[in-house]
Amino acid sequence: MAVACTQGCAYNSQEAKEGSLLRVVTVLNPRVTDEIAPVRTAAGLRELRGASIGFVDNSKVNADIFIGRLKPLLQELYGVRPGVTVRKLAPKDELSAADLEALRKHDAVIQCFGDCGASTSMSVADGVRLESLGMPTATVCSSAFYRAARFQAAGRGMVELPLIEIPHPMHTAPRPVVHQRAEAAVEVIAEALTKRSPNGQVGQEERLPAELSLADEPSALQEFFFERGWTDGLPVVAPTHEAVRAMLLTVERDPEELLGPVPPRMRMATLRKIAVNAVMAGCRPEYFPVVLAAVEAVLDDDCRLYGIQTATNTTAPLLIVNGPAIQKLGLNARGNTFGQGCRANASIGRALQLVLRNIGGDMPGETDMSTQGQTGKFTFCIAENETENPWEPFHVEHGFKREDSTVTVIGASAGHNVFTYGCETGKEILDHLVGAMTALGHNNVIFPTGPFIVLGPEHAHTLARDGYGKPEIRRHVFEHARIPLSRFGARTVRGLRHRRSRWFAEVGDEDHIGVADDPSHIHIIVAGGAGIHSQFVPTSFSYNPVTRPVRFKP
Repeated sequence: MAVACTQGCAYNSQEAKEGSLLRVVTVLNPRVTDEIAPVRTAAGLRELRGASIGFVDNSKVNADIFIGRLKPLLQELYGVRPGVTVRKLAPKDELSAADLEALRKHDAVIQCFGDCGASTSMSVADGVRLESLGMPTATVCSSAFYRAARFQAAGRGMVELPLIEIPHPMHTAPRPVVHQRAEAAVEVIAEALTKRSPNGQVGQEERLPAELSLADEPSALQEFFFERGWTDGLPVVAPTHEAVRAMLLTVERDPEELLGPVPPRMRMATLRKIAVNAVMAGCRPEYFPVVLAAVEAVLDDDCRLYGIQTATNTTAPLLIVNGPAIQKLGLNARGNTFGQGCRANASIGRALQLVLRNIGGDMPGETDMSTQGQTGKFTFCIAENETENPWEPFHVEHGFKREDSTVTVIGASAGHNVFTYGCETGKEILDHLVGAMTALGHNNVIFPTGPFIVLGPEHAHTLARDGYGKPEIRRHVFEHARIPLSRFGARTVRGLRHRRSRWFAEVGDEDHIGVADDPSHIHIIVAGGAGIHSQFVPTSFSYNPVTRPVRFKP
């Protein structure tokens, strides 16, 4: 039912009835604001004396020092029995089944600590899970991420999850400061395990009806959209009934079909709401099947969308389109494929981001805690240049037919341009790629997801001419893109030996760290136009690339 809006770009319904020249347009609300059903916290401990307490070290720098100081304090001041400390492989990981089994042998659990986006969001997820299993918890997070933790807990239905706020930063705090912060927090942590007092509510969102009648004046409409936070910071297309209906007619599916909860606020996405956001992004109706496939891909567990959205990292879901959809929809796979100028690329990628914002509740400063972000958070959609690819296209490598259209998603940072000035051979091109990948600080030093190599056609053909296929390129990168551990500080090396333990266990190179644990984790596509440029795209969070078919209506 459409209602007149009396805020922002409101119109006076009486004036309209009396013949005012002001025209009215009905737009559909892109937002989902319904929260999931409340989840109760566990009952608090009757007393701490004699209670067995388990600990979670999420492998953040200084978490072990914090816990190391906390244990004797709790024992001395409250008579607790410190139990096992579970150490995660990485802060982005949730507790494993084995971890949960070990922790459930205790009376309560203390988690330390969330001092970045992913470590906070995963600690919240683990806290909710433990509390749901009947175990009281205290989840420690730093002040810069406390508010985000509250929103994330609310998204999982547990607004009263016990959260303990400590000062930020923790990663760079010297040992004496870490000890001081543990000492200052011990009383609050102890109280959280026994007194289940409310933590405070997150801010209430404005709830508007599903349809709104607004003044049909372009600048006023845009101001209304901006004021409600429906946009990504750029103007959007008004989502009218007619435009949304045109989207939905391109697929043979129920408009009320649920695609699943969308992180980080875990709100349910229907096809209709996705269509509203696709209209706002500027999509043509025929793009909608690609948008749907992209949404289905990011919701696959292998994508690890929750970590991507909540991290301080620059990661965003990168979309790669393959198959006949490229030509059918006019996607740009050639020059400037990562850049501006193509409506299909730009609006399909933007539609996914608006879905994550308006349905999933992914809001900068509330749940998206990226330190600097990147333009891929506006739109991040490319297509493979299959006509100039000397090898099989990506989707064919992964079990699809050439005549299939697909969308692949992986968590990725902005690409690193590899400019091969003066290179004449495939070997020289590979040396430049390896050189880019052996710089310090990129994600594939820490994350074992394996890099995405986006080869320009000229590079691809030179490599193919010189006898390099994709298997040979993968093997070369795997063998040569290794960084001597001597280039890192001692604390970084200790962290790498833990977070990249599979590398040391399976590859056995004790003196270097590689960009992937196995050659098969290195992914290659061909995209772009003329020029001696390729890109090394660092990846993170995703377990594997996720590929979904695009189903066009017959």
